[in-house]
Amino acid sequence: MDKFASMRMRVIREDMDQIRASLPTAEKLRGKSVYITGATGMIASYIVYFLLYLNETAGIPVEIYAGARKREKAQDRFGAYMERPYFHFIRGDVSDEIEVERRFDYIIHAASLASPQYYGKMPVNVILPNVVGTWRLLEHARRYGCDGVVFFSSGSVYGEMDQVRAVGEDMYGRMDFLAPGNCYGESKRLGEALCLAYFRQYDIPTKAVRIFHTYGPTMDIHNDARVFSEFMRCLVEGRDIVMKSDGTSSRAFLYLSDAVSGILTILLEGAPGGCYNMGNPWEYRTVAELAHMVAGLSEDKKIQVRMEKRTLGIDYQPSPESRKAVMDVSRLERLGWKPHVSAQEGFTRCYRFFRENET
Repeated sequence: MDKFASMRMRVIREDMDQIRASLPTAEKLRGKSVYITGATGMIASYIVYFLLYLNETAGIPVEIYAGARKREKAQDRFGAYMERPYFHFIRGDVSDEIEVERRFDYIIHAASLASPQYYGKMPVNVILPNVVGTWRLLEHARRYGCDGVVFFSSGSVYGEMDQVRAVGEDMYGRMDFLAPGNCYGESKRLGEALCLAYFRQYDIPTKAVRIFHTYGPTMDIHNDARVFSEFMRCLVEGRDIVMKSDGTSSRAFLYLSDAVSGILTILLEGAPGGCYNMGNPWEYRTVAELAHMVAGLSEDKKIQVRMEKRTLGIDYQPSPESRKAVMDVSRLERLGWKPHVSAQEGFTRCYRFFRENET
């Protein structure tokens, strides 16, 4: 049996095959070192899985430097692969000093608290990785050199926009920086500004990826308050899905395998100093549509969708960016990227994964 297939996730192995097929430039990672912050997070862990896959299955050696605050969570994510000679775990908070004194060929800055459950009660913890952590990584790149830095930004940087057809990277909207829910979007804006400043002043090849709603098998259905995680948890536990809004707000749902191929395309092919929207504009769904679609995945079809108004407060402060316009991903498409996985297929794959691993 393939070594990588010995990981407990068959769905993830299939996703790795798909990423490889859609990323012809992966060969550029041969012999490179890649530092991923927030490596145990939903998207970052999938990037680590793909780098493991390159080493174990594709015959492309890559030195992996996986940064996270808790070794136990990393052990749960990556298991025995942490003992591979090419795998290096870096424990610590990216907002603190970076103690590794070496050059990384590539840096992917994914450490961030993205869920609205943190915006009200932990705004400092939301802001610091996006600002201080970004500065520390850019200083490290300036000191030791780097072939490329990718900063995980967000569609939240656009703020509130008037009705427009599609949101391109050269647009921007209003954002009340004092509103509790905006600590995330405002700090992502500053993180992007830092990246561009280091490119202009020090010629550090930075790139920002503005990530819209992304989901997949590594989402934390037990602790993440975002709708796609909450709905999937209800499905896995056989409970009715409870919508905590009127369900009319819409999201463009991007599956993780498409997200990883997009991020690595930006890393390897993107323009230094550039920013790129990344989402699936062909998979816009209202929250209500998503709820009914997820409920329909249950085998016995007994799961119902109910509405219960969410009480806003310190435990949940949504980012109030506009949901009216779709994002324009043509800049990323010009690099050769496109999403392949529909929302129906993606959430079906998630349900299959959780069924196989949570029961």
